Amino acid sequence: MKKKGLNMEQKRSLTGWAFLLPAALLIFVFCFYPMVQALILSFQKGTGSAVQPAGFANYARIVKDATFQQCLFNTIFYFVIQVPIMLILALILAQLLNSPDIKGKGIYRTMIFLPCATSLVSYSMIFKSLFANDGLVNRVLSTVGIPTVDWFQNAWAARWVIVIALVWRWTGYNMVFYLAGLQNIDYSIYEAARIDGASPLQQFVHLTIPLLKPPSC
Repeated sequence: MKKKGLNMEQKRSLTGWAFLLPAALLIFVFCFYPMVQALILSFQKGTGSAVQPAGFANYARIVKDATFQQCLFNTIFYFVIQVPIMLILALILAQLLNSPDIKGKGIYRTMIFLPCATSLVSYSMIFKSLFANDGLVNRVLSTVGIPTVDWFQNAWAARWVIVIALVWRWTGYNMVFYLAGLQNIDYSIYEAARIDGASPLQQFVHLTIPLLKPPSC
């Protein structure tokens, strides 16, 4: 008896795995394997051939470290302050640019998305010059009678500069995802809501946000 060959669906599946396999191997070798090795190393002490098990001693020591505590505080601060501002602003911009009444939407989208395509060195130099002692921000403050701020020598001021920089850089990136979701919502729903007397805010709260959620939510 002749063996049955692979059907079309199986051939497509094998072709897909053939394309994915090289990338998957690279991710495993350069990402997951070092992560596992770092996790194992965190439970050891010593160097070279003198490595010994250390249990949770390294974790107990790092929790008491002042530098680690400061880094943890900064991370939580950026997560609580910067992330909500960035996501809310991205959603608002996506909603505005999804309106059919706005002309030149492609230009606006490009302008908002462009910061996330800027190199890290370039955008750090931009904000360094903006918030320098003689930079544009301090000049504007002095013009309106507000005392200038030494942004990079004061810890809290520096944190807010980083928040502003991160919002500027990544808001456009998140806006693209929101915009993709909004374009999948039939505009006739908004027209029906407008006819029923719903305000733009009511449409945003009761239509846009629920329809952006995944079906399982």
